[in-house]
Amino acid sequence: MESSTILFFSACFMILFLLVGIIAGWFINDIVYNFTNKNNSVQLHPEMYDENGIMINEELLSVRFINNYDEEDYGEEEKEDGYC
Repeated sequence: MESSTILFFSACFMILFLLVGIIAGWFINDIVYNFTNKNNSVQLHPEMYDENGIMINEELLSVRFINNYDEEDYGEEEKEDGYC
């Protein structure tokens, strides 16, 4: 076979496989998207449910810990004492 014939068929097969890959990827993406989004309900954390699996509707306590100090604020004496 001539090299031009080999190049022609190689280019045709590359374009064919590219189109098949794009179309198959499009359909597989749609199938996976529909499968993962099948459950439209909002999933809450397990802490939001009581022992019977019913959602708690009362006010919950939340605690936030804030670090209000910088290590640069402490002197060398305090670092040696082990407080920093």
